[in-house]
Amino acid sequence: MREFKKLVEIVKILRSPSGCPWDRTQKLSDLEKYLLEETYELLDTLHIKDFEKAKEEVGDLFLILVFLVQIFEEKKRFNIKQVLEKINEKLVTRHPHVFGAKRLKNKEEVLNHWIKEKAKEKKRKKLNERLPKNAPSLLLGYLLFKELASLEGKSDPHKLVEEIERKIKELKKKPTNKSLISEIVLKLSQLAACWGWDIENSLRKKILTYAKKIKY
Repeated sequence: MREFKKLVEIVKILRSPSGCPWDRTQKLSDLEKYLLEETYELLDTLHIKDFEKAKEEVGDLFLILVFLVQIFEEKKRFNIKQVLEKINEKLVTRHPHVFGAKRLKNKEEVLNHWIKEKAKEKKRKKLNERLPKNAPSLLLGYLLFKELASLEGKSDPHKLVEEIERKIKELKKKPTNKSLISEIVLKLSQLAACWGWDIENSLRKKILTYAKKIKY
């Protein structure tokens, strides 16, 4: 696409010796915080359904990603062509039910196939190798239990509620027990994952709604 090629060229110019002094000094470590910032700004626009603003934020995210690839290219690691080739190859091999003869009946079978093929491809031996270590804790919990469900089947939500109730009774006796509070939050995360709910985003919305009601 012409516009995408133009974005790549603009970033190359900005990073060149005759480009922008600020852009030339940016490092991978600098882009980490911008990537998170732009991602959360995009999420904000999606939550409030401001699609005109979302268009702008998607563009900002594209910029950060192209900028990242440009830095990697300068370090002679990889370029934008190799990145796109890799994702195209991955999409085709991970969707044999679309681009091949394999038959998968529903989205659950598709998800389970995706998870198992990804683990096999990346030679993962333990589940913690799948988890992004810098992700927020509740998101980590969601990813953990989603992956676990594909390997062992979904947990029984009724049993989870019983476990949570037991732990709350323990908490009444030990209200300062941080470990116990963490266990309750973890079980709540597991309960949400049973229904495919991302409790990280749900809680963020609740917090922001709650904050709107509070006046200084």
